[in-house]
Amino acid sequence: MVSQSQRAIQTEERRRYPRVEIAWNVAVGWGPRFQWQGEIVSLSPFGVKVRLGAKDPGPPVGTEVQLQFAPPDKKGSMSIKGIVWRVDPDGRAVALLKLGVDEFYRLKSLVDTLLAEPA
Repeated sequence: MVSQSQRAIQTEERRRYPRVEIAWNVAVGWGPRFQWQGEIVSLSPFGVKVRLGAKDPGPPVGTEVQLQFAPPDKKGSMSIKGIVWRVDPDGRAVALLKLGVDEFYRLKSLVDTLLAEPA
């Protein structure tokens, strides 16, 4: 039987890049009529975890969404497409889609900078 700590390590080993825990405001758009305000709670250059309000149903798995947020690097806001990959008790995992090279390296730089900061 695999212990919970072994599962956590295996999960981390499968990731393409480390994640950093953050608390950034985000607007999550889905279609022309739906928009939620939430918080990005985890970030990597390949995906984010978004926590929406407790009463918000939010987009289901497989839904393409538009994420709008302003990282603290003072380079302006970002608008990125993603797809809801899974829904967890602590938020929705969103895989990022169609990132441009500049967007990818900006997110990577943000993650690297935040990971290097002392806890």
